[in-house]
Amino acid sequence: MRFIFRAEEYLVKTEKAVVVGLIFAMVALSFTQVLLRLLFHSGIVWLDPLLRHMVLWAGLTGAALAARYSHHFALEAFVKFAPKRFHRRLEVTADCFMVAAAALLFHASWKFIRDEFASGSIAFYIGHFGVQGGWAEIVIPLSFALIGVHTLIGIFRPEDSFEGPF
Repeated sequence: MRFIFRAEEYLVKTEKAVVVGLIFAMVALSFTQVLLRLLFHSGIVWLDPLLRHMVLWAGLTGAALAARYSHHFALEAFVKFAPKRFHRRLEVTADCFMVAAAALLFHASWKFIRDEFASGSIAFYIGHFGVQGGWAEIVIPLSFALIGVHTLIGIFRPEDSFEGPF
């Protein structure tokens, strides 16, 4: 089990780096776009759709991080109002529900991505290069898989090993 917890920590570090990198890039690119519009009365055409997809990536990766630290959904409220002796059982039940929901959402989003690739849809163009919709939105099933993995591992994580997200 220790190996799994250690592997998850490396995964969490990667997720944190992705979120920080995406946010930094979004701020820099947005600032560049604003300067281009104010100073040169022009802008980069493909930057707005790219930024929208970057927001999707950052938000869903952040949701996976929230699942790692059990700061997800409102199922915790039900557990907190229950008597103390039922807390662990209710937490495990809520986590099992979360894993099942993440699995169902993963399946649905995987089918969506498969259809995106099959249709050959283009999310946006960077010059003459078209970014396929499937690649731009692949984060959707990946994030549900990460949410499920983090929640499943969290069932077996000792409570004294909890640390905050930063």
